[in-house]
Amino acid sequence: MDYSKPIEIAPNIFWVGYVIPDDPFQCHVYLIKNGKESILIDPGSMITFPVVLEKITSLISLNDIKYIIMHHQDPDIVSCYSTLEDIFPKRERYIITHWRTEMLLKHYQWKTPFYLIDRNDWKLKAGSRELEFIFTPYAHFPGAFCTYDKKSKILFSSDIFGGLTPEFELFAKSADEYFEYAKIFHMHYIPSKEILRYTMNKFLKKDISMIAPQHGSIIKKELIRPLIDKIKDLDCGLYLMDDYYDDLFLLNKVDEILNNIFKEALLTNSFENILKVLYSYLHERIPNIKYVFVKNDNYTFLIEDYELIKNVKPNDCKYTFEKSLKDETGLEIGTIEICCKSQIEKANFEFLDLLLKKLSNMLGVALKKEIMILDLKKKEEKLYEKAITDSLTGLYNRNFLLEFLEKKISESKRYKFPISLALIDIDFFKKINDTYGHLTGDCVLKEISLLLKRHFRGSDIVARYGGEEFMVVMPFTDLEKACSKMESFREIVKNHKFCLEHLNVTVSIGVGEYKNEKILEFIEKTDKNLYEAKKDGRDKVVCK
Repeated sequence: MDYSKPIEIAPNIFWVGYVIPDDPFQCHVYLIKNGKESILIDPGSMITFPVVLEKITSLISLNDIKYIIMHHQDPDIVSCYSTLEDIFPKRERYIITHWRTEMLLKHYQWKTPFYLIDRNDWKLKAGSRELEFIFTPYAHFPGAFCTYDKKSKILFSSDIFGGLTPEFELFAKSADEYFEYAKIFHMHYIPSKEILRYTMNKFLKKDISMIAPQHGSIIKKELIRPLIDKIKDLDCGLYLMDDYYDDLFLLNKVDEILNNIFKEALLTNSFENILKVLYSYLHERIPNIKYVFVKNDNYTFLIEDYELIKNVKPNDCKYTFEKSLKDETGLEIGTIEICCKSQIEKANFEFLDLLLKKLSNMLGVALKKEIMILDLKKKEEKLYEKAITDSLTGLYNRNFLLEFLEKKISESKRYKFPISLALIDIDFFKKINDTYGHLTGDCVLKEISLLLKRHFRGSDIVARYGGEEFMVVMPFTDLEKACSKMESFREIVKNHKFCLEHLNVTVSIGVGEYKNEKILEFIEKTDKNLYEAKKDGRDKVVCK
């Protein structure tokens, strides 16, 4: 098969995913080609997005996609949608999901409305095609569901039937072989055998011709029943017995804590809350615990006195218990370190050893997801910072400045505080460029920006307004104080030697205080003051 192209797994149903190199955790995307009511299933992450987009557009127009099914909220399913939504042509379109998932997805502030399956009789009519939704709670999260296409009889099973295959295989070869790949995946994702058995029995009531999971391999009809029979009896989640410890009191206590921690993981999907609950139970049993420290190469999480602090290294302690954390593939993802103020007794050592032995993989998987989320946030923050920053000077750009000014004016009306504005223009800047060249002109702009950053701090915001003009917004500052600030800044510029100390520069400044006019009128008033400063000989501050 040529995985670089869409693969038709059934009439008008396509695998449009991307094979991530050297990764057993493959994420599939599926497209149901259905005219103007086409359906995209689990659009994927930013890792897969460029290839997925290319494959989709080779089959249909983006305008044909009306429904986007999101089986859950994890980043490997939904993180590309902010970008995808921006490039979608405008038309009626819906995100299909469960109310529990919508509670989290709404925080992305997408414009696409939600179609909640639990409020629509667990069905969707898309032209002549009808989809049914099968509720599979806690497999692997409270609002989990799967999608059954009545026309093709394909079950799009989300995380269920997912597998961690050593090499990419779009179609499973045998039930026995694939079960070994699926077993590792399900043991860490599904909280109990009862939940898994309940889900499998629901599937057996359907006439399924193929199972298309989000991870692993697609399962053809002849493999479905033998695979379900094996998965139904899989011991998964947290369970009491251990192959080393036989102290029933210890086993019961550890099992109780494990179940409570797992409930927290299911309810909140928050790595921070999981660590806080773990610290609480540990501290209850071993009061001399000082902190719990989880780390990998790039991130640290320190829980001390029931509070979590990120990216802080711990202080020295008397006794340390350390355990490696592994992800679902068995790869070491980080370590957990428990620091005690003094040596712990044997019973508590065994308690920690057994608890962390049972928790190691769950915490490892949770840590891996948290790292993925933090990495995505870092990328988003960098993109946002780039979008609001002037590339030459490092100051805020005009668009951000106008948004900030509008927000501060609204606040000043509500809370009755003054707000002033200054427009700064470099005198004879064209002459500087013509005489010394544009590189020197850029140098002057950069040094003016540095002076602005040093002189205006706290609540004041400085931006490059355009060309050689700069704007300063000064909340909580009346006209008199604003004029004083600007006069001081004008003197700083005048006495500064620019660009290798061979160039004198002056500025003209217009200052205005907000008086309940419209924003553009406020800026225009300040701009007129700047014009007067320039008309009156430059190197002046005009305040009115």
